[in-house]
Amino acid sequence: GVGLGARDLPLPPFAWLQLLHLTPGLLSSHSRLAAIALLVLEEEESAFWCLVAIVETIMPADYYSKTLTSSQVDQRVLQDLLLEKLPRLMAHLGHHRVDLSFITFNWFLVVFADSLISNILLRVWDAFLYEGTKVVFRYALAIFKYNEEAILRLQDGLEIYQYLRFFTKTICNSQKLMNIAFNDMNPFPMKQLRQLRTAHRERLQAELHELEQLKAEYLETRNSQGPAVPEGCTSEDEGEGDA
Repeated sequence: GVGLGARDLPLPPFAWLQLLHLTPGLLSSHSRLAAIALLVLEEEESAFWCLVAIVETIMPADYYSKTLTSSQVDQRVLQDLLLEKLPRLMAHLGHHRVDLSFITFNWFLVVFADSLISNILLRVWDAFLYEGTKVVFRYALAIFKYNEEAILRLQDGLEIYQYLRFFTKTICNSQKLMNIAFNDMNPFPMKQLRQLRTAHRERLQAELHELEQLKAEYLETRNSQGPAVPEGCTSEDEGEGDA
C-alpha cells in the first residue's frame, strides 16, 4: 500500500495511480470512484486519498484484481442475502432465469456511481465512507425491495432484464430508500457478512483451482499429441516418401 509519507513527495496526486498497482482493465471503475470522490470532497488531493482508502482499505483485497475474486464473492453473498430477505422476488427471478449479477456486479465495483441519481448517490456514499462495504449490501437489497412489486408484475425474462437496466434511476424518494436499507433490512450483523464471505471465498477458490487443473490437463494433452493434421491432408514428409 501507499504510506502516509507519500503525501510529502512532490508528485501530482493522481500520479500515485502508478503506485497502486491497479489493473489497467479496471481503470474505468476507478475513474468513476474518483469522480464521485471529487464531487463529494471538492479537492483533487483529498479525492485521490479517498480513492486510495476505498481501493486499499474499505474494499476487500482482490476487489479490483484481474480475477475480481472478492467482487465475485460479494455477488454470491448478495444472492444469499436476497434469498433470505426477499424470497418472493428471488423465486420470481429464478422462474424467469434472471441472473442479477449482470446488473449488480457494476453496482459494487463503482458503489452505484452509474446507477443512482446524484442526491441519493451522495447520501449512499456518506454512509459507505463511514461504515464500509456493509452499506453497499444494505442499499443493494433496499433497491430491490423498493421496486419489488414492479418487478413481480413483469412476466418475461427479457422484459425483466430491460427494466433492471434503468430501474435504479426511477428511485426518487431518498428517505424511503434509506428507511428500507437501515430498518426493513435489519437484522444485518457484520458477523453474518464475514461468515458468508469466508464460505463463498473458499468455494470460489476451490472452483478456480479445479479450472486451472482442467486447463493444465488440456494443454498437456494437446502438447503431447502434437499439431493436428486436417483429415485428408498429408504432411510434406509423407508426400516425399511416396514419391
